[in-house]
Amino acid sequence: MHALPPLTSLRAFFVACHAGSYTAAAQELCITHGAVSRHIQVVEKWFGVNLFSKEGQRRVPTPYALELARELGSAFDTLSDIALRYGNGGRNNVFNVSVPTTLSLKWLLPRVDDFYARFPQANLQISTANTEQLHIVGHYDLLIRREISATEYSAIPFLQDTHCLMASPEMLKRFALRKPEDVLNCPRIETLTRPGHWNQWLAVAGLQNAPLSGFRRYDHFHVSLHAMLEGIGVGLGPVSTLSAEISRGNLVPLFPQITVAPCQYHALTPVGVQKTLLHQEFERWLVIQGASDLYS
Repeated sequence: MHALPPLTSLRAFFVACHAGSYTAAAQELCITHGAVSRHIQVVEKWFGVNLFSKEGQRRVPTPYALELARELGSAFDTLSDIALRYGNGGRNNVFNVSVPTTLSLKWLLPRVDDFYARFPQANLQISTANTEQLHIVGHYDLLIRREISATEYSAIPFLQDTHCLMASPEMLKRFALRKPEDVLNCPRIETLTRPGHWNQWLAVAGLQNAPLSGFRRYDHFHVSLHAMLEGIGVGLGPVSTLSAEISRGNLVPLFPQITVAPCQYHALTPVGVQKTLLHQEFERWLVIQGASDLYS
């Protein structure tokens, strides 16, 4: 490599030229006036010219120094661009996460302030995924999914969940649901992307021969959930995922001893993604949150 003046001294010189004086540069760099002066001397010795002249009590840059600073500015911009492009794509503090829509809205977001409190410099970029989008890997650092592929991801399990019957307090004012068979007398909400859940629940409840009428069907669970919260009908929902709504009294679990469709959420890292410290901390945080009941 060609001999270069020290980068720290060049930076001090560059800032002093833009600030217009040693004193202003010292304030901007949070160093002493004397330290700035020593850095300038290093640069002057290396280039073999005087770069600052005295005007009264101030040291001001010469025209030669200003022209040199202009070209150094371009060089610093190039260095900054290289650092961004090769330093994890300029995303050292950005972490891209893909999360199923309902889990993101109802489980992750109520807890995410705790992560920011622990890691205030973190920058989570959370993308939601409907059922049709769950197979898309994209350019995510981490994906949260129930299904895993051992050949495509490294997986860390962090949250177990199961489904039970739920209804809003408004719904329970209109319908008396004291025993499982009472469910047949009120509107039932079904999600098309979660087929079979109602059949499983009815079977466990001993109601296999229940009539097929009375269902209100929606395409995605977050739509079904909204219908449940609005008191349109009773529905099956994941208990841990909806713990915030349950704790706030917006949803009431019914016959909680009857549960179906157990599932396990995993933090998936696509093969080839290099885990940063932030990545590892987020995984550990997910495990801690999955093991705790925030709303108990």
